[in-house]
Amino acid sequence: MNNDASKPLNAVRLTHIEDGVKASADGVDAVSATIAGRLSDATLKSTFVSLTAAAKNPDLLIAGSITRDSNQAVTSAAVVWPDGTPGTFTALVLSTAFPGAVDSYKITYGSPVTKTFTQPTVTRNTAGAVTNVPQIVVS
Repeated sequence: MNNDASKPLNAVRLTHIEDGVKASADGVDAVSATIAGRLSDATLKSTFVSLTAAAKNPDLLIAGSITRDSNQAVTSAAVVWPDGTPGTFTALVLSTAFPGAVDSYKITYGSPVTKTFTQPTVTRNTAGAVTNVPQIVVS
């Protein structure tokens, strides 16, 4: 086969080039499949913030309009999850001892909602600092 680059293209040379491109593409596909097969759910969770961890920090998710009560506690707000999925923050229990503080909340994931992350009521000390944070409940 004449693959001299100084010669004009012909059917044989074009076929040779196409075969080389296809072999390269097949090689890239094989490498991609191998990498994808090695990525486990655990690897992805250790690489990216999990949704539950994000739900523990609603301030990082709130994006847009915020509704507050007369004590300036956030009662509801739109959220955007790290993956771009929309949701809603809703306060469930507002502190009576420490006006403006939220003691329990839920955050939805998806539109329509596919998951709800609920923070059960926290415990506060006499100064208002949180001393016990129950695990987030996912439903």
